[in-house]
Amino acid sequence: MAMDPQSPGAMVSVDDSGKPKVKRPKLKGKRAVTRFLKSLRWKKKKELQRMTAEEKILYKLKLARKKEERLLAALKKIEPNDPSEPTHDPEVLTPEEHFYFLKMGQKSKNYVPVGRRGIYQGVILNMHLHWKKHQTLQVIVKTFTPEEVKEIASELAILSGGIVLSIQEGNTIIMYRGKNYAQPPPEIMSPKIALPRKKALDKSKYRDRLRALRRYIPRLEQELEDLHAQMKLSGGHRGQSAVKDVTFVSDCTNSMSAKNDSSSSIHKRSVSDLLSENIERSEMLEDGNTEDDDDSASESITCSESEDLSDIFETDSEEQVEDTKERPLYLDSLDKFLPESNDNEPDDFEEHLRKIASLSDKTDSPAKELKISELDEIDKIFLRASSLLKKR
Repeated sequence: MAMDPQSPGAMVSVDDSGKPKVKRPKLKGKRAVTRFLKSLRWKKKKELQRMTAEEKILYKLKLARKKEERLLAALKKIEPNDPSEPTHDPEVLTPEEHFYFLKMGQKSKNYVPVGRRGIYQGVILNMHLHWKKHQTLQVIVKTFTPEEVKEIASELAILSGGIVLSIQEGNTIIMYRGKNYAQPPPEIMSPKIALPRKKALDKSKYRDRLRALRRYIPRLEQELEDLHAQMKLSGGHRGQSAVKDVTFVSDCTNSMSAKNDSSSSIHKRSVSDLLSENIERSEMLEDGNTEDDDDSASESITCSESEDLSDIFETDSEEQVEDTKERPLYLDSLDKFLPESNDNEPDDFEEHLRKIASLSDKTDSPAKELKISELDEIDKIFLRASSLLKKR
């Protein structure tokens, strides 16, 4: 909030940057209000979807810390305004008296429950009503840790004026009213320093929320640290891969430069020098060999010349061109080889089977009386083929 310069004394709402906020037009009707709220929720949802993982954790941390501040302010506001505390001067008990009253309190069945609201005016009033007829009582505390139970016991002793004998099983407080006990006036039986029933319930809600938030914030901080460590590791791996790529590129450039140097050394050699060398070689071969040798020498010279020239001008020779062509399968060479022909074998398999069937008809009857179990698989196949041919 800030002062309006045009109208002194009037307050204007200001945002974080110090500029005055633009007034939103007043909505009329329930439908307009629900539509506006839905649009706000939709915008917030889209903003969360656009965030990265780190931004989401930071946003949650920001909200949690703001909520913690609000809860602390609410707890401070709900506390009673009267700061005066009653003086507590407990009586001194001998060990025998302490043992006697403790046994009495353990056997007694009268108790006062303390629930989620904690200590409020009704708890103190119930204690005094029990002490009206009983010297000891049990205060059973629920939904609190052992450390909080000890704090509650000391607070009950201050507010009621009794003596804490023992805390048993972590949640049962045994209290003694005192030797010279007299029932106090209603102002002391329900002290103003204690909260009323409704405010005690609100305080317990705020306290539970604050306890949950204080467990949630360290978990978010740990998640943020883990995410940062993971990002550092991934960045290290990326750096190593980048270094490997750089070294690979440098090696490639070095190899290319070496090739260029070799090619440039070849180009520096002139064509005339190469031709003169080849002529000298041809003269040496002409002096030492016959005419046939001269022909082979001339062919080798021409081949060497063509190779040297191809190296200089980076052209492919005829032999390389022929090698690069797709070679056909060697079916032509296989066709050249004639198959071995046996005059005894028949050309057609069906004719051969017919001949076998005709011969089987001409054979004697003992051949037909052969047992099928004595025949081989090949014989069975031939017999089956002959029977099929007969049917045809």
